[in-house]
Order: sequence, then structure tokens, then C-alpha cells
Amino acid sequence: MSWRFLFVRMNNIRKNILLIAGTGRNVGKTLFACHLFNNLKCKSNLICIKISPHFHKISDKLELIKETADYVITKEYSKKGNKDSNRLFRAGSKEVYYVQGKDDTLPDILSYFEKIIPPENPIICESGGLRDLIVPGLFLMIDKKINNQIKSRAIKYKQLADKKIEFNGEKFDFDSNKIAFTENGWLIKN
Repeated sequence: MSWRFLFVRMNNIRKNILLIAGTGRNVGKTLFACHLFNNLKCKSNLICIKISPHFHKISDKLELIKETADYVITKEYSKKGNKDSNRLFRAGSKEVYYVQGKDDTLPDILSYFEKIIPPENPIICESGGLRDLIVPGLFLMIDKKINNQIKSRAIKYKQLADKKIEFNGEKFDFDSNKIAFTENGWLIKN
């Protein structure tokens, strides 16, 4: 382990971030995040950020917040539609950001959000790669019950997860109401 890596780990604790990653696409990450809203007392302040390493045309219904040659940050304003950002906004998030950026741009993306979101504000962030930069208050790893296409780096993230959650296509093997946000950050209730 390099000293730089150790330094990053020790100094980048973000208790206000609940980080959700998955073993692949369409394993239930956004659905689980939407389920979380039902029981959270902090939902009036909750901000969701979905970070995707996959680039495609940005909908003109999203507000362009920042665009560089390497990443794009947009903000969702519509509850209508089936995009993940629509679903998160419809579920009750105060603000929803959709970001497209490769892993090497994550430090810049994180820096941007740290400037606009107070550190005590609860955040649910859907990103695997961000776990390489921060230690979140809670790190959840979502997997499908039958999944033959697990991303290679997901194996590493599974070892770092605070909770591994399995989705069978209809329900999760973990009840989202066991998660809470307190003045000390995200936690799993006993």
C-alpha cells in the first residue's frame, strides 16, 4: 500500500455520504436508494448524486451545471420519466445531480460538490469508484441473486462494504428502514 493511498484513506472520511455501489449494471442500486427515502427523517435535506462512468447524450431536460472535456455535471428538475435521476427526485430527494465522468475525474467532481454542499448535509451517492477516494459514513454493495457478470473491481469493493445486499429482482435481503442518518452520519440501526 502506497503512502499516498494511506493518506487519502485517513483524511477523506465523509460521514455524511451514504455510498451505494453494485456488482454491475441494473442490480438494484437506484431502487434501493429510492426505498431508503420511505423511512428517513432527513429526507427534506437529502441530496442524491448519481455518478456514471458511461457517457451518452445528456437530456435537454437536465440543467447543465458544469461541463469540462472530461466530465459533465447536471441537475434534475423533473419527477416525470424513467431515468434514475427522475426516480430519485420522485422518491423525495431535495436535489438530484447526474454526473458522467471516468474514475480519474472523481477528485475534481468530489471537490466541486464539497464546495456547494455543506459537510453536515446528508448525501446518497451512487458510485463505485468514489470508494477509492473516500471512506463514506456507510458503504453498501448491491448484487443480484443470480449474477454471472460481476465487474472485476466489484470484488474489491465487496470486501470494503459495510453491508452487502442481495436483490432477487423483486426484493432485497436487507430492510432499508434499518438505515438512519444522525448528527454522527449514516449508520445501520441494531
